[in-house]
Amino acid sequence: MMITLENIVSYYVERNRDSTMFYAENGIAIAKKIRQPLWVADFLLLKAYLFQKQANLVLSLKLCNEALAIANDERNEKDVFIPKDNEFAANPSKFRRSKTLDVFHQLGNIYSIGGNQEKAISYFKREIQLSYELNTKSSLVTSNMTIGSIYLEMDKPDSAFVYSKRALENVSLSRWGIYEGFILTDIGSFYFKKGLSDSAKYYFKRAIIVNRERYNVAGEIGSDNSLAKLYGKKNQPDSMLYYASAALQLANQLKSAGSITISAGQVAGAWKMLGNADSALTYVTLSKTVGDSLQKSMNDKLIQFQNQNFEDQIRLEKEAQESVAAKNKIRTTGLFVGLGLLSVLAFVFYRNNRQKQKANKVLETTLTNLKSTQSQLIQSEKMASLGELTAGIAHEIQNPLNFVNNFSEVNNELVDEINNENNIDEIKAIANDIKQNSEKILLHGKRADAIVKSMLQHSRQTKGVKEPTDINSLCDEYLRLAYHGLRAKDKNFNAEIKTELDETIGKINIIPQDIGRVLLNLFNNAFYAVVEKKKQIGDGYEPIVSASTKKINDKVEIRVKDNGNSIPQKVLDKIYLPFFTTKPTGQGTGLGLSLAYDIIKAHCGEIKVQTKEGEGATFLIQLPG
Repeated sequence: MMITLENIVSYYVERNRDSTMFYAENGIAIAKKIRQPLWVADFLLLKAYLFQKQANLVLSLKLCNEALAIANDERNEKDVFIPKDNEFAANPSKFRRSKTLDVFHQLGNIYSIGGNQEKAISYFKREIQLSYELNTKSSLVTSNMTIGSIYLEMDKPDSAFVYSKRALENVSLSRWGIYEGFILTDIGSFYFKKGLSDSAKYYFKRAIIVNRERYNVAGEIGSDNSLAKLYGKKNQPDSMLYYASAALQLANQLKSAGSITISAGQVAGAWKMLGNADSALTYVTLSKTVGDSLQKSMNDKLIQFQNQNFEDQIRLEKEAQESVAAKNKIRTTGLFVGLGLLSVLAFVFYRNNRQKQKANKVLETTLTNLKSTQSQLIQSEKMASLGELTAGIAHEIQNPLNFVNNFSEVNNELVDEINNENNIDEIKAIANDIKQNSEKILLHGKRADAIVKSMLQHSRQTKGVKEPTDINSLCDEYLRLAYHGLRAKDKNFNAEIKTELDETIGKINIIPQDIGRVLLNLFNNAFYAVVEKKKQIGDGYEPIVSASTKKINDKVEIRVKDNGNSIPQKVLDKIYLPFFTTKPTGQGTGLGLSLAYDIIKAHCGEIKVQTKEGEGATFLIQLPG
């Protein structure tokens, strides 16, 4: 019965909140009756999620703390019921700790709603870290998904894309398929922010289909509203009205004030574009009335939540003061009782020894966690570089596709000419033109295929296997993709790109994905340098970025050169350190050159930099030939 209730609650949680609360209350009662505290924690966390949707953060936090106390008590592993199909069926300890994953997730939600996004992200990352420790995929969906949503709200689409893609990769491996539609909507929002409306529309419509299949009402509201917003941007009010109205109908069904506010506002916008002022006013009024009520309720509850946090801090401080007073009293008594003094000293020495042992264990755990976090940061840097490639790849693919389309149209016209031509010589001449055009179609089709393969190779997880690779093609490919990626962000920017590639090199034995990442980072840095110099100098400056390769004895030399702002001499010995960057906050992780240095060293190569004030910088890579 308890498991059945848990399944029912999970089914209704994004469909009918009233039913969810009813069955969660029944689940708690039954779990307590049969003495299953870990299942009590499970239902408490589901209730906490429902209170978050009502912006009742104080009560949600209280329920999370109750659940955390249960999950931290090892005694609750005894006689715990674990279904046979559960991934931790044979390990009660991991089953207990898995409840902490849900606590971290709900705490992340609470602080996100409360406006403390940095603290929210820290809890979601703790959830991810514990997921890796427990070797479970289930929490990698909701944690990555929510971090992606937060980064979208913070207007950091590239970071959002990284985490949303991770969530999508894991959704089929977990029990959280109901959230696939949420993830698809976030990916669509990424493309919408990038101005790629066709890609955005594809993901929004796919999200609607998935949400309907999973009967995820909350998710369908979000995807409907996102598509309505897109059609509003494209000045298509009929389509905007259709999807906004669908979202409003579902929001009323779910009794979600926040969704009603957004949907009604979009319906009003659509009617305004259609010239129906009366209908627009009706829905604007509805949106404002519900929105104002929601904001007042939200403000009241946020103040209550902040006051609760303040009261908790006062309580903890008072307890600490009382604890200090008690210790002082013991020490004073010890002055008059010699035997008591010896006992206290013995206790202090014993306690210090225990604390030292605990500190050592904490230090070991911290170091382990640090290594795990470092691995995750490096992977994030790799995925972020893939995000930077997107715009360049789109531009590069468009060029050969334009050729394919144009030559195909010309061939169609030539075929029509053949059908109307009786002169054999003229027919042969036209056929020869068709053949030449077909060869060009094939050439540019292969070009598009090569670009797609390059993108897939860059995004693929490297297995550390070296393979013969054309280093000239790799340099040329990533130089152009980096340039067009920058041009997609700033269409007014132009630079001269030069290549001087030694054709005698042939193929060298490298891991192409890794060296590609090194080159992409160096090219991105070079373009960043010339962009900054262009901003400073203006029209009198011509940006140049070049790449060259050369075979020298048994080594291959790669040079990436720019005529931008040079690297200051005082920081040259720091540029390969992790997290060191000269870029403004938010524009660089400081991991790019550190990762490049490690990759080149792993290839038994060297990376050096030559820089002269005001004349730019040159990065020199030497690899075994």
